Amino acid sequence: MALEGIRHPSVAPERHRAARDYIATELRTLGLRVDLAPFSFRGRTHYNVVGGVPGSDARRPRLLIGAHFDSTAHTPGADDNASGVAALLECARLIASREPRAGVEFVGFDLEELQTVTGRYRVGSHALAREKRARREALAGALILEMVGYRDARPDTQIVPPFLGIDVPRSGDFLAAVGDTRSRDLLETFVAAARAAAPDLPLVPYATRLRGWLLPLTRLSDNASFWDAHYPSLMLTDTAFLRNPHYHRATDTSATLDYAFMAMVTEATVGALARLADAG
Repeated sequence: MALEGIRHPSVAPERHRAARDYIATELRTLGLRVDLAPFSFRGRTHYNVVGGVPGSDARRPRLLIGAHFDSTAHTPGADDNASGVAALLECARLIASREPRAGVEFVGFDLEELQTVTGRYRVGSHALAREKRARREALAGALILEMVGYRDARPDTQIVPPFLGIDVPRSGDFLAAVGDTRSRDLLETFVAAARAAAPDLPLVPYATRLRGWLLPLTRLSDNASFWDAHYPSLMLTDTAFLRNPHYHRATDTSATLDYAFMAMVTEATVGALARLADAG
């Protein structure tokens, strides 16, 4: 996997920049217009990578699909989150060959991982979501690919948080799609389209409340930045440390990933994107 390796701005700045540039190059190769969207953090300028597929109907609000490309300082980050970036780029390739009615933005987010001892994270997506809200930009929804490469179908390999209010399999072989109250319509459409596009992929939808504050686990990725900016958003995830024992460890390598699972996740996401972009 091209992105595997520490991609941390302080510990591995060259590889961190290379990951950003790799995403930009791949999106440009597909014919997308690509911008490096700057934001500041602790006196330095960082960049989200934003590539766009124009829609045939400029009046329709755009969709966004994103994945963060940075890693922690101690992990090669294959599942977290090279897997999400790989799915993002494949989604871009498949959508770029179509002519969706609504435009679609493909975003590589920087600085999703914890940056300070006081708890700053999701920095890049926070900046982008706030800018969109400040411009009063309409957004039909944001789909966030957060760790989509690890599967373990053995019994009792899935940790299930208490008091969810839904039945969750105890085998770690499903994709979770997590939205908040504002995202219920987005979640419903995503689930229907994803199941049609990838019927063999077990899918567990979950709608949290109060922008995820009742279950903070649902706020640990870039979806929460869009919830806080009052946009509908979904986190698409293999559930991270609730399943993957390599989370944030040196053992998070490409050898642990399930590529058949990743392919199904990509098929499901592309099917949902296509339906969402052409709905109505």
